[in-house]
Amino acid sequence: MNPAAEQLYYYLLLFTLGSASLAFFYHLILYWQRKEALMLQYCIYLFFLSAFLLSRVLLTTMQIGAEHRTWTFQFWDELLQLLLYYGYIEFVGKALDIRHNHHQWMYRVWKTLAVTILAIALLHVLLMLTGATIRNSFLFRSSRALLIILSLLVLLVYAFKNKTIFQRYILIGALLFLVSGSLAFASYVFRFQWGNFYALSFTFLGELADVLLFSAAMGYRLRQTYEEKEKAMKELEEQRQMLMQKDIERMEAIVETRYHERNRIARELHDEIGSSLSSIHIFSTVASDPGKMPAMVEKIRDTSGRIMENMSDLVWAINAETDDMQSLLRRIRQFGASLLEAKNIELEVPGDNTPAALLLKTDAKKNILLICKEAINNIAKYSQASKVQISIVVTDKLFRLDIHDNGTGFNPGNNHGNGLHNMRKRCEESGGHFTLSAENGNGTRISCLFPVTTISS
Repeated sequence: MNPAAEQLYYYLLLFTLGSASLAFFYHLILYWQRKEALMLQYCIYLFFLSAFLLSRVLLTTMQIGAEHRTWTFQFWDELLQLLLYYGYIEFVGKALDIRHNHHQWMYRVWKTLAVTILAIALLHVLLMLTGATIRNSFLFRSSRALLIILSLLVLLVYAFKNKTIFQRYILIGALLFLVSGSLAFASYVFRFQWGNFYALSFTFLGELADVLLFSAAMGYRLRQTYEEKEKAMKELEEQRQMLMQKDIERMEAIVETRYHERNRIARELHDEIGSSLSSIHIFSTVASDPGKMPAMVEKIRDTSGRIMENMSDLVWAINAETDDMQSLLRRIRQFGASLLEAKNIELEVPGDNTPAALLLKTDAKKNILLICKEAINNIAKYSQASKVQISIVVTDKLFRLDIHDNGTGFNPGNNHGNGLHNMRKRCEESGGHFTLSAENGNGTRISCLFPVTTISS
């Protein structure tokens, strides 16, 4: 090897060693922070590469003679080469995601390469322990040729697979490393040089390109991970803002509902109770006339009783503990039993099998109760029935209330009272559909069909 080739060899060696060492310490710090398996594998590869290059620097500095400076075949030096190649095989395989369930034959070849390298390294150690000083040139050449050919074969086949940008960096670096290794091996075996490049000079070029491309790939992967983390954090923040907005909207809806509820309660107190109290006041004034006193006292008693009943219904409807279906059915059963027993009318109300999970809104709960009370009142007064059936059927979308008696029935066209009108109005207030089926002699059926979403809280 001429002096120019020696000088180029030495400068390439130093430059490659510096690049590999800097890359090793940098990625070792990154591994310490991130604890990532692929980063550790890359650090192992860089460590063996740096150790091999350092041994070459020391050898070149201490040895005298071009032949030794070009390629020194000491046992420890070759062991470092084998460990370097093993670290390379393991890192590239993991980086390219060569797995058994994706690329079976490539995975087997790749793992066979790794095991072969370790076997050759073990054989090398045994030769060292036995004190052998003669290296087996055939073993060296055949093993290197086998490893390079199989590695190139796998990577060239893999080049036609779908790859990420990160894997493209790794693949290009690995191919350059193997191509330069092939040139170095051929230069050593056939004793040729290209310009001032000879044997390991080709290898150093491939290793330098390899370190640069692998480090670029790891940098790209870090940036991609950071961008994905930023994206995830942004999405998480958007979700948090959306949840906060939903919470605000829910609180506004609660405040608005309470506002309307307070207004409704105030209106009912004014309309139903205020007017009744005003009537009591008038009746009590008129009762000062001795001739009208008995009639006014009777009216005061009826009006005050109606106020007490209305107040009881209002307080029951407002109470959140009575929003479930069982509370509604108990209220209907209590009212119907006390009124219909005096008329010897049997009342049938659903039992505990009615869905208890359905919670009713205050206004819907009160309207359904008052519809039932109005119907029971009419049955007690006019139907001459012996049995009343109240049924409630709840599905995912509909709530159906049926009130049926076996009384004499009536002709709806001849009815001019307010009871039916009030029931229809209360049903429609809660978004329901009211139907009446009645014929003389065939009893009466009242049906109210509500969407669950309009009456449930």
